[in-house]
Amino acid sequence: MSNPDHTDLRILAILPAEGKLPCQELGEAVGLSAPAAFQRVRKLETAGVIVGYHARIDPQAAGKPLIAFVHVHPGPDAPMPQLLARWRRAPAVLECHRLTGADRYLLKLRLENVSALSAFLDGARRAGCTVESELAVETAFERWVV
Repeated sequence: MSNPDHTDLRILAILPAEGKLPCQELGEAVGLSAPAAFQRVRKLETAGVIVGYHARIDPQAAGKPLIAFVHVHPGPDAPMPQLLARWRRAPAVLECHRLTGADRYLLKLRLENVSALSAFLDGARRAGCTVESELAVETAFERWVV
């Protein structure tokens, strides 16, 4: 697929907030028939632009009110492939980014409490990493669109 056109971009702006929107309504919103809107969405899925549909869960209601940002500085003996695999499987790790500059990672975690954060940090330290953490005191907003 070439770059998304104006209509594709409009569809991509609508779907993150309205993932269950019927094709009829999506088509009306972007000036297409329902079948044409369906075909556009399928094309975006096939091209890997749309990679899935997800339910947004209220973290407070799900018992995970704590947001932590963790800077991980791997030591020379830290088993990074294994750590990355562990973090990928850990439900608390929402995001993991390798940063520029010194070899380090920034993780965003969603946790039940400070004890869960402490356990996570202890595990990274045992694996040979230096860690620094910060807690979010408020989330002004979060975006779910690109």
